[in-house]
Amino acid sequence: MRIAHYTVTTALLWLLANTVAACSMAISDSSRIAVAGGSLTEIIYLLNAQQRIVALDTTSNFPAATQSLPSIGYVRNLSAEGILSMKPTAILGEDDMGPPEVVKQLVAAGLSIAKVPEVYTPQGIIKKVRCVASLLQLQTQAEALITSQLQPVITTLNNYQRDHKPLKIALLLGLRDGVPLAAGSNTSGDGFIKMINGHNVFASIEGWKPISLESMASANPDYIIIPQRGVDTAGGIDVIANHLAVRLTNAGKHQRILVLDGMAMLGFSPRTLTTAETVLQQLQKTRVLNQRSTIDTQTPVKVGS
Repeated sequence: MRIAHYTVTTALLWLLANTVAACSMAISDSSRIAVAGGSLTEIIYLLNAQQRIVALDTTSNFPAATQSLPSIGYVRNLSAEGILSMKPTAILGEDDMGPPEVVKQLVAAGLSIAKVPEVYTPQGIIKKVRCVASLLQLQTQAEALITSQLQPVITTLNNYQRDHKPLKIALLLGLRDGVPLAAGSNTSGDGFIKMINGHNVFASIEGWKPISLESMASANPDYIIIPQRGVDTAGGIDVIANHLAVRLTNAGKHQRILVLDGMAMLGFSPRTLTTAETVLQQLQKTRVLNQRSTIDTQTPVKVGS
């Protein structure tokens, strides 16, 4: 029993020693990084450390230069063999990196793994940037980025929230078997709605949930936001706009449907901040148009690509 206990304890300590506690210390060797998470990839590029990346997951599709790098699978369904074949010195992943058994295999193989915490707020993005920078020992670059590019956008977002009343917004991921799938509380969608000074009409539910016709009509959002991928999967913007659940709402009646790049909106990278700023500019424009009663009611509003 003592031998078994010693073996298990030793194994656990060894695993802990080879797993980096995110943000608390630098990765000992970050010369060859495999990245699992599009937001982290974007941050590494902004920190001008992309030369360290040897492989990426499939959500890492921005900037365009990422397309030339080898893939290690989807962030929640990584391939241990694919990662190990790239001979990385460390793995940097978002907090939902997985599956757990693959992560265990990688740790057992001696790789340092850092999971970066996710908080769906502007300050959460700042903390994510600082975390990645700390792990890669690029704190000076990170502070320059935050001061020059990120904080001014956050100030704009805060000023808008101070000066405007929240709008009723529903964020749909798309249609699942013809049923709208909406962002409830504790989702990236809910975080984005709050970022653009919106009231999430489905905040009373938790997670991403299918929404009935009755629930959509009762919630009656003034605006609907949907990622481009959701529009494409559904068969186009006309399919979304003409869906009965959408047509029952003020958003549908006035064609106030915003189509955004999904990763830019929901990835909670620095691009999420600039996407939110762009949306606020569009919302401000439609507010003015509504006051003049000249809003275009034929074409859904589209922001981004």
